[in-house]
Amino acid sequence: MGKKNRKLTIPHTYKKPTWPDKNRASQIEHPNSDKEKLSWQIRTLDLDGPWGWGELDAEALIYIHGKLAQFECMTWAEIKHPNTGCHPIKITALCSEAQKRLTEIKVIEFEEELFSLRLSGKERIWGIRERHIFKILWWDPRHEVYPVSKKHT
Repeated sequence: MGKKNRKLTIPHTYKKPTWPDKNRASQIEHPNSDKEKLSWQIRTLDLDGPWGWGELDAEALIYIHGKLAQFECMTWAEIKHPNTGCHPIKITALCSEAQKRLTEIKVIEFEEELFSLRLSGKERIWGIRERHIFKILWWDPRHEVYPVSKKHT
């Protein structure tokens, strides 16, 4: 005898995913992306411009490679912990030169925020977070993309 066809029921705890009004994949929340380990994508790497990767020497690249390798062992929840200094920033809060560059390379058309990975005191790597993937964009060794004044100074 064959099995009866059963109707699939959706549990009452299921939350239907919400989609952004525009097709911005990085804004779509994936329920488990914070539990996943970070992955890289370099297709978006900006080689030119003030924070481009084109002018870096071998020593700087080796240093950055080591720092990025440390992030690969972390989940997004660990990366976003307040003690790491890694966090998203709205594009409108970035310096005007960064906003202009994003317009030039056509990133601003698709994104509303960038994600900042803190390597050390001032050093940042900027990119786009899309679920568990970090699309690398800029190297900002002097904290110029999103300048902030120091507390208590």
